[in-house]
Amino acid sequence: MERILVVDDEKNILLVISKSLEIAGYDVIKAKDGLEAVEKAGEEDPDLILLDLRLPKMNGFLVLEAIKDDEQTTDIPVIVISARSTEEDFERVFSLGACDYLVKPIDQKTLLNAVEKYLEGGNENGKKDINN
Repeated sequence: MERILVVDDEKNILLVISKSLEIAGYDVIKAKDGLEAVEKAGEEDPDLILLDLRLPKMNGFLVLEAIKDDEQTTDIPVIVISARSTEEDFERVFSLGACDYLVKPIDQKTLLNAVEKYLEGGNENGKKDINN
């Protein structure tokens, strides 16, 4: 079972994203701030990270930089999920090594499609149906 680290300081968003992923069959690890995210990325060995940019203790840009600078975590794909949507934000997260950028609010289908793309190589036959 693939493990996904979900990082968001907003309790409701963390809960909704986590539940959607759990229903789809993923093992979910949660972090509520940037420092916890970096710590759990190293300790929990997730297959994918979903990362908000506005975080306490350490913002998402710094988290992404720390993850990509660490030999142990550098190869973990990171999808940024944020309400921030400026061209500068897009350029910065991609230059730091993010594989995708999703703008909040995000629907379940878009979220799961992005997750599957980076975990399963876009294999349409491997999709999990959260409606069953």
